Amino acid sequence: MSFLIDGFNLIYKFPEYEALMYENDLVGAREGLLSLLKKYEKITGKHIRIVFDGKKERSIEIKNEKCGTIDVYYSLEYSADHLIKQFIKKDINPRSKTVITSDKDIIVYVTRHRARVKTSEEFANEVQKTIREWEEALVPEKEVDPSLSSEEIAYWEKLFTHRKKS
Repeated sequence: MSFLIDGFNLIYKFPEYEALMYENDLVGAREGLLSLLKKYEKITGKHIRIVFDGKKERSIEIKNEKCGTIDVYYSLEYSADHLIKQFIKKDINPRSKTVITSDKDIIVYVTRHRARVKTSEEFANEVQKTIREWEEALVPEKEVDPSLSSEEIAYWEKLFTHRKKS
């Protein structure tokens, strides 16, 4: 399974990236989202293709690039909605794609082509939960305040004292 993501629609579902957008830090917000998605893709093994409206930067007119294994597309003179619809329309097996967007027009279009849909809100929650659980699994369990009772200390002292005498 693979994901086709409406980039700016998803950015606004993560408060830290939304804040960057309101500060006019488009590059920071986009790079933050891509970094998060790379981690998610690595954990799940699901391929990601993401489409952003407009250009990468004002003077850069590239249509697509790779960010790790993520395929990143820029719509240039078109809208991201248009590109997403074109990807689904030209796909031989749109049923294998899940489109991530909360845009009702895109949802209606891709549903007609039998692609799956997940709202940006649902996907943002899934990404955060998946990464959080993965990171928690990496941290070994340990006691907050490990301490030994006086009986345990006596046991260990006795054990080590006997070893020294032998």
